[in-house]
Amino acid sequence: MKKKRKNSKQFNRKFKKRFFTRKSVTVLVAAFIIMIAVGVGCNQQRKRAENYQKTIDELNTEIKDLKDTNEALESEKNNLDTDEFKEKMARERFGMIGKDEYSLEESDQEVPETAPEESEKNENND
Repeated sequence: MKKKRKNSKQFNRKFKKRFFTRKSVTVLVAAFIIMIAVGVGCNQQRKRAENYQKTIDELNTEIKDLKDTNEALESEKNNLDTDEFKEKMARERFGMIGKDEYSLEESDQEVPETAPEESEKNENND
């Protein structure tokens, strides 16, 4: 049994000498550095991908809003030639009213405090 122990010790020494040469240590250190670099690079790529996805989502939302606006403008464009639209614009922009309608807006002119008929009566009595 002593030979086996001696052989195993010799094997361990030989293995250590062969395995831990300068070349093998250099290769191990280089592999470790490469693994760290790949890990850092993957993390940076993941962050970029998240930023790009966020930008894509924002742009998709903006596209949807612009499509909705475009549809509303297209609908308004199609309604420009209708009589209802022309009447609405005349009422809103120019303050026009229909033939049989009365405006309830206040006038800019001053209204006398007494009616003209009352003022005539007062003049005749004097």
